[in-house]
Amino acid sequence: MANKVSYKIILIVIVFIIHLQTVISAELSKNIIVIARHGSLEDTPENTFVAFEKAINIGVGGLEIDVRKTKDDKLILMHDDTIDRTTDGKGYVSNLLYDEIKQYDAGAWKGKEFTGEEVPLLSDVLQFAKEKNIKVILNVKEHGIEQQVMSLIREFDMLNQIYFGGTLEATRSTETGIQGAKLVFVLPNKLTNDTIELVHERHNHIGMSLINSDDRDKMKERMIKGVDVILTDYPSVAIDLLHYKPSNQQKRENKKSENKLKIKMNGNERQVHALVDIMINESPDKSRMAALATSTLPQEISVPPLIQLLAYKKSLKRFNPIRKIISTFKKEKDNSLPSIMVRRNAAWALGFIGDKSAVEPLVMQLETGDTELKREIILALKRIADRQTVPVLNEILLNEKDPYVRYDAARALGEIKDADSVYTLITALKNDRNWTVKKGCAGALGKIGNRKAVNSLKTLLATDAGKEASWARDRAAWALAKIGKDAIRALVSSLGDNEKSTRRRASWALIRIGNPAVPYLISALKDTSKSVRERSAMVLGWIRSRDAIVPLLWALKDKDTEARKMAAWALGRIGGDKTVTALERALGEQDEREEKISNRISILNDQLGVLNDLFAVSDKKEMQIAVLKRVFGIENEEDEKINNQLKVLKDRFVGLDIDMVQSDITELIVMMANKEDRKNKIIASIKNLKKELQENKEVIEYAKEAMQRIRL
Repeated sequence: MANKVSYKIILIVIVFIIHLQTVISAELSKNIIVIARHGSLEDTPENTFVAFEKAINIGVGGLEIDVRKTKDDKLILMHDDTIDRTTDGKGYVSNLLYDEIKQYDAGAWKGKEFTGEEVPLLSDVLQFAKEKNIKVILNVKEHGIEQQVMSLIREFDMLNQIYFGGTLEATRSTETGIQGAKLVFVLPNKLTNDTIELVHERHNHIGMSLINSDDRDKMKERMIKGVDVILTDYPSVAIDLLHYKPSNQQKRENKKSENKLKIKMNGNERQVHALVDIMINESPDKSRMAALATSTLPQEISVPPLIQLLAYKKSLKRFNPIRKIISTFKKEKDNSLPSIMVRRNAAWALGFIGDKSAVEPLVMQLETGDTELKREIILALKRIADRQTVPVLNEILLNEKDPYVRYDAARALGEIKDADSVYTLITALKNDRNWTVKKGCAGALGKIGNRKAVNSLKTLLATDAGKEASWARDRAAWALAKIGKDAIRALVSSLGDNEKSTRRRASWALIRIGNPAVPYLISALKDTSKSVRERSAMVLGWIRSRDAIVPLLWALKDKDTEARKMAAWALGRIGGDKTVTALERALGEQDEREEKISNRISILNDQLGVLNDLFAVSDKKEMQIAVLKRVFGIENEEDEKINNQLKVLKDRFVGLDIDMVQSDITELIVMMANKEDRKNKIIASIKNLKKELQENKEVIEYAKEAMQRIRL
């Protein structure tokens, strides 16, 4: 009886602690800052305004951004040292002018609806953050630009809204006037009350990073521990967890930037000649901008001279009257650009013009040995998007030595969207060892949207090759999402993959597909794999289809705790009176189950107490002593005498009734073994029941949160 009473007291304490944690979680939700890494990466392109606006609309309190400097000293947002991955252009940020970078599309790779997104300037993002009154983790990616960044921060009066990261972090200690809190990231296993207290005493903030994870329970655990900031690339999960109500999504107009030189300007041949002269004779930067200006003039006057420049050699001299007069009085120094740079700029400009008459001349120049020129030509062909270039691009993708040229060829094939390139892209996806090329092939197959690519993309999605393969696997997931209905089965089956990141990527690809995936996900709620059932419930919750209500209600009875929790959460997101009634019924069932488990634990604890009292002998040495005493009549139990008796065992065994001795020994050993075995089984049962009890409480908590969400 005493054991039963003590157990009930422990149970009450456990319930109180769980309730306390729930209350703490709700209280902290008002203070925890959710910071979106590079924006809302679940369904928008990184480090773009469309991603930032989505993040603000769902309720985040800050953004993490990456900063680099262009060739002309502009500070822009870019994670990588090149623009190749996140735009449709190429080149190192430090080698490109900003006027060139902003011509490239930074959104179309993620989806057609993001076409036209530009690489933002840091100044524009700081202005945006100031207007929205949000925090910014400013991650400076290169040395030497810290003071320029600090000047901008001061200009926008943002010193106390910035968390300093990257190379900027060391600058904080040398700067005066910074009163804002420092963000201190702590590993989960190092997060103790003492650590939190120490950081807060210094008026700083505790941060926890949860990158590449959409695990609700992990996120909640970190929030309960007392962090001030959660950095995540799945901000929707964090905001949903904190019970923020998303603001109505404002329909975003996809405005074409005035900076993009898409509008054709009036011009004449004299202007063209002047621009061509600059392309040949001025500095590299002026030459590049002259090429861009030429691309804005009418095609009939701009294309012919640019095609001529594709084969430019330094011996080529253009007639310029002013230069001719000057040369008669003074011998000029040859300041003309190397011919290869002129040819690159000509190919670049022809790509922006997009005239198909340039296709053949561009293809003819692909025999060049200059890799950069070849890349410019292929990207020009990508913008022109003429089907007649497919055979040559296929050949380059399979046989070119330089991986970046192969990557560009894959991107070009994706833009052309010709079915004849699907087999080549699949072959390269399987056989090419370079992950950048695989990434390009996956993106291209997604744009083409051919179902023949599904199996190859699924294989890439599940290929765990570490960080090197990460971007390629991301592209594979989004490619499957773009293929749509034909890829649903492959994605649903990927929800049961052994690797967590595969399951996560497949989940968000299915969320992007949306309603067409609902019937398949409903069927998957009965899958033999518990991870498939859990993830299917989660995806149905994000899609919010009312067709899933009844199947999710049945899923509340799933044997797996995580599946039941996700089913409850999903029902909370979908809502409805019918759902509340079902959740109330489910809560009653869970309460009954909890009582049964508690009673069973109490009974087992009583049995364990009785069992411990049955035998005073529990130690193996004591058992040996008891056996020796019984067989040999040993009265002294000292170790030395026992050992001596063991040594003369054979001699003393003579003359004894062996059967009787063996029987006695066997009886004692069996009794001890039965006791130990029974004891271990009871302890294991109690441990399992306590785990089941805790899991049941977690389901109850999820169901209560779901009901609260619906009622609100």
